Amino acid sequence: MKNMGGIPCFVDMGGHKIFYWKFGNGNQKPIVFLHGLLDESFGFRRVIKELLNDGYPLYVFDLPGYGKSKLPLVKYLYQIDVWADLLLECFQKLELKDICLVGHSMGGLTSQHLVLQDIQKRVQKLILLAPGGIPHPERERMRKILFPKTEKQVVLLLRYLYGEEFPEPGFLFRHTLVTIWNGKPNEYLQENTLRREDEIFFDSKMKGIQIPTLILAGSEDQITPPFMMKKMKSYIKKSKLVWIPKVRHAIHLEKPEVVASNIRIFYNT
Repeated sequence: MKNMGGIPCFVDMGGHKIFYWKFGNGNQKPIVFLHGLLDESFGFRRVIKELLNDGYPLYVFDLPGYGKSKLPLVKYLYQIDVWADLLLECFQKLELKDICLVGHSMGGLTSQHLVLQDIQKRVQKLILLAPGGIPHPERERMRKILFPKTEKQVVLLLRYLYGEEFPEPGFLFRHTLVTIWNGKPNEYLQENTLRREDEIFFDSKMKGIQIPTLILAGSEDQITPPFMMKKMKSYIKKSKLVWIPKVRHAIHLEKPEVVASNIRIFYNT
């Protein structure tokens, strides 16, 4: 994202570093982005491009253990609530406050943990893009979809993310994705999440989120389907739910202009 004027940066966490892209300057309240499972900061490039001319300070993180935010291969570290704690420490070191926090999918779940751990109230607004948080009733089927082990399963996951119109990836791309997505970080994350499912997936504990929250969801999403988004809205009392029609799970890539417009409106209200 350097060609869009992004500045690559690291936060030294003592023994490891957390990576982020920084866009824009000025005294406006920062917008911070957290990506989803099997993704990294680059996934937000289309939304960032839409927001560049608005003058907001934008911070786009690689979640701990993803992209350039390398973590030691210690199983304990690959847990969403641990990541939330690490990111809060990053925000403190960067002196970020009055944050508008945007999280997609797993990044949305991480954002919820972060807000509930945010004793200093650094986050003032929360935007959840097709967020995790409600346990899926077809847990085993979704586990196989979200953690693909074969090239065929990679293609299936991409269909769940983008729909039928997404072109089938070539052999090399499929093989690369299988190799990356079956590395130790994702293996540890999966094991830790399943072992602590009741602690990681909040469900009704989301009622503890007391800040203004916008939930953006695809009307045809099967990973975080509409009934789960409605349930989430009922738990987070200060929330608003907006549907993006004819879109599945990767709403930030399929409809970046719609996502950016909703971020802009919510940020300024």
